[in-house]
Amino acid sequence: MKLSKRVSLFLLIGVAVFAFSEASEGVHVYPPVPGLEPSPHYSFKVRIQGSNKWIDAFAFVTTCKSDGVTNGVTANAYYWRLDKWSNTYINFEMASHNRVEIEISKVNGEPITRAVARPSHSVNRCKVIDGKAYVSLDHPALFTVDIDGQMDQQDTGRIDMKGWDDKSFYQGPPIHTLTIFANPFIEDKPSTDDPRVFCVEPGQVPPTEGDWEVLYFLPGVHEIGRCFRVHAEKSYYIPGDAIVHGTMNNEKMSNDGHHIRIFGHGTLSGERYPHPDCDTPPSPDYWKYKPIDIHGARNTTVEGITLTDSAMHSLMLINQYQPEQPNEVCWVKIFTWRRNGDGINPFGNTLIEDCFIRTQDDCVYVNGLGIRRVVFWTDANGSAFVLTPIGNMHKSLTERKIIVEDCDVIYNRSIFNTHKGGRVFNLRGAGHKAGGENIIFRNIRVTDPRPTRSSFGILSAAPWQKHPDYEQARGAGEIRNILFQNIDITANSIMGDPETLWGTEAAPLRGFIFDNVMIDGELVEDISVFNQNEYVSDMRFMDSSSED
Repeated sequence: MKLSKRVSLFLLIGVAVFAFSEASEGVHVYPPVPGLEPSPHYSFKVRIQGSNKWIDAFAFVTTCKSDGVTNGVTANAYYWRLDKWSNTYINFEMASHNRVEIEISKVNGEPITRAVARPSHSVNRCKVIDGKAYVSLDHPALFTVDIDGQMDQQDTGRIDMKGWDDKSFYQGPPIHTLTIFANPFIEDKPSTDDPRVFCVEPGQVPPTEGDWEVLYFLPGVHEIGRCFRVHAEKSYYIPGDAIVHGTMNNEKMSNDGHHIRIFGHGTLSGERYPHPDCDTPPSPDYWKYKPIDIHGARNTTVEGITLTDSAMHSLMLINQYQPEQPNEVCWVKIFTWRRNGDGINPFGNTLIEDCFIRTQDDCVYVNGLGIRRVVFWTDANGSAFVLTPIGNMHKSLTERKIIVEDCDVIYNRSIFNTHKGGRVFNLRGAGHKAGGENIIFRNIRVTDPRPTRSSFGILSAAPWQKHPDYEQARGAGEIRNILFQNIDITANSIMGDPETLWGTEAAPLRGFIFDNVMIDGELVEDISVFNQNEYVSDMRFMDSSSED
């Protein structure tokens, strides 16, 4: 499905002036963010390859702030085992016809000895010269560079299935990762001189209503508070040299969720806001903590921005299947550190393309109009692809298929929810209707060299949990007709966690096709690869890649 986003009204708002000249040079690197300290861990320079002109790129940082553990409880729902972990990131823009080079250095002056880009196919070259890492690429891409084997060479997840003592977890110093976001140019950036544009100065309370069409957050640090109200047919622009603290929503007004655009290469951060369980008194309005929560979303776009340290689910565009009024999420980057810090729930009406999602809960719910070219990473809890919503999609899926394709799972380190969650392909056993069909996963690469969990955990009910309400809670209905095609999984679980298909009488699994599914270099040829029960049937195994 191709979206007509360039002809939609809301995408034409604020287009009058192209406000930058760097496009002719093929790269646009944003200046430092006024009032914000750069990352203390890494610094970056960017240039057109072959040029002598290096440009300093401002390095943002997001940090897990658990502040230790008291009686096993971590304040503000941060995962204690990730205490003081951080991720440094840069955003810049590049044209696809130029080759760009990035230089990476440690701020403390220590030499870099090893650097590996993930996904590796995103870059042309990654190498270390004289203690610095250099990455070259010839197209926009979202990727990480593993420095000195921090992730690749260490078991950062749970490595002992029998205990919950500290020895079961990673015991090293905090891990400071980095990510590089080489974005395509946004060709219709608004101009500060356009009378339809309202410019918000740092420290200024932004308006929620007015005759403006674009709300432009000027360079610097902004505070919009929890539950900043967005409106239909309005655009909200955060440039790459701005960070906005707060959340955006339309207060569940379904009639006001259309033709909204939130875009730019800046950051929307939730770090100043508590997890809802930590509110006094605890708030029932969890939606107010979600960075972006829009009801009745149609012809709405979220493009380019980075979402960090969400206190709840990061991005929700809520509506039923309406293909004539699609939403789009593209080139969005997500980092979360807290419980319930899920990534994207597209519901029935959103296409997800070219995103990077690192979460401490589930990355993406398999729903909507399709998922393409997304990079996934989990550290503490959650799965890359969650099939739990398919029961709610049953009626719409009789007329269409959901296609998930060309995606990369670079780290599968989930450990917290030992039995139910934390896999690549996951259906959890309670709380939702089960029946659903017509899902296609194809061309999925799981390249983690040391995955904590298995890749398949599709469970109508967990075999190790004996709860009388499981079948009733999930409701009746087959889970059927799911195609896994060209799935390449680099390694088995370091925990020995089995690949699992587990149905119930009320919700059996039937009619899955495994076509050219490779695990640790071996073709999955029959059901014996899976831990499974009598409610799993009609599973087909093949390798169409070998056919002429």
